[in-house]
Amino acid sequence: MDDSERFLNLYRDLEEVLGAKYQMRTGSIQHFAANEGNRWREELNLFREMRNLLSHHGKIDGQPPMLPAISTIKILEEILEYVRHPPAALTIATLTDNLYCAKGEELVTELLAVMEQRGFSHIPVVDEKRHLTGVFSVGSLFAFSRTRPDIPTAGLQVQDMEVILPPEKHIMETFYFVDKDASYYTIKKLFQKKEAGSRRVAAIFVTVNGNEKSPLMGMITPWDVLRAEK
Repeated sequence: MDDSERFLNLYRDLEEVLGAKYQMRTGSIQHFAANEGNRWREELNLFREMRNLLSHHGKIDGQPPMLPAISTIKILEEILEYVRHPPAALTIATLTDNLYCAKGEELVTELLAVMEQRGFSHIPVVDEKRHLTGVFSVGSLFAFSRTRPDIPTAGLQVQDMEVILPPEKHIMETFYFVDKDASYYTIKKLFQKKEAGSRRVAAIFVTVNGNEKSPLMGMITPWDVLRAEK
């Protein structure tokens, strides 16, 4: 098998895998290039032209009109591997061991200082067994202040806000849970979901089985998804 045949076989495999994924008989590679595979858009456009040339033109003196470079075949193999085995949740997430998590007895003023210094927008709140009990953000503090204006921020502990911190209590944001093996595609679709009332998906939490009552293994933000695409 020469490199032109290897190239055509890889391209056909890619078409089959993406066709099954998107339920498309034609155009699946172009759809992939415009979405999840955007980083390979230029290469895939070139590969399509190469495929057409190799498929629709006869050989010249028994030789294909062109031979793909080894680097071209390697990139096509890389794309096919990515499509067959997309990154799983734990490869995208910030793992709990590296994640700043708040405990109930921590002062809110200290959390605000950490958020400002380290550029955090949300901090997960966990118990001693690493179960997620809430999500702290500046928005949740404002919401709490509106409901309890009699309680000053000075001296306020995270546990004092426990009624308003659970993920489902956030009015303007939505949080999801996924299992550790959830694919990159699944995660990206969750971030793209349009929730009622213009609620945005702020973060996705990873547990062993996607159950919110299981210990937290990691947290995924929109920035993590963007990094995974590079």
